[in-house]
Amino acid sequence: MLAFISFFAFLLRVVVPSSYYQVDYKSFYQLQEVNQNIDWTNPNIQLLEAAIFQCTNEQRVINKKSIFIYAEDLNKSATYHSISMVKYNFFSHTNNYKKKMKAFYQRMKFFGASFNGCGENIAYSEYDGSYNYLEVARDIAELWMDSEGHRMNILNADYKELGCGIAIKKVSGLYRVYATQDFGSKRNIPH
Repeated sequence: MLAFISFFAFLLRVVVPSSYYQVDYKSFYQLQEVNQNIDWTNPNIQLLEAAIFQCTNEQRVINKKSIFIYAEDLNKSATYHSISMVKYNFFSHTNNYKKKMKAFYQRMKFFGASFNGCGENIAYSEYDGSYNYLEVARDIAELWMDSEGHRMNILNADYKELGCGIAIKKVSGLYRVYATQDFGSKRNIPH
C-alpha cells in the first residue's frame, strides 16, 4: 500500500521543497522535521530523500570533495527505480520488467538527464517506528560508504550532480526503505 501511495505521490510531485537543497548539511540537520520520528503510515518522502542527499554531501565534505548539486531529473529517475523495485519485488540496478527502463542510464535519459558520465547506488534497510529521518538517512549513507563500489560513486570527483529517490514497503512489521542514488558528471549540451 505504501508503495502504491509513494508511486502516486511521485507522479503528482510538482514542487520539491527547494529549501532542503539550498542549505548546507549542518543547517539541514538542525531542521525540526528532520529530527522527528518517521510516521511510517504517512512518511514525508521528499524530506527523507533530501536527508539522504545531505548525508551524502556530508561524506563529500569529510573526504574533501566538492558537494553535489541537486538535480531534479536525477531525483525522478532514482525515485522511479526505487518504486519499481518495490512494485516488482526485485533488488538490482537492472529493471527486467520495463525494457526501455532496464539500465540506469536509460532511466536517466527518459527523465531528461544527459551526462558524459553517470552512476547509480542502490540499497535497502529495514526500520521500526523509533527512527527519525536523519537516522535513517545516515544509516543508508553508511551502508554505501562501507561498500567499496558505492563509496567510489559517492566520492567520485567527476560526479557533480545527484538525485536520491526512495520507496517504502512494509515487511513483517518493519518498514523497508529502498533507496537509489543517481549521479551525473558533466552534462551533455545539444549542439
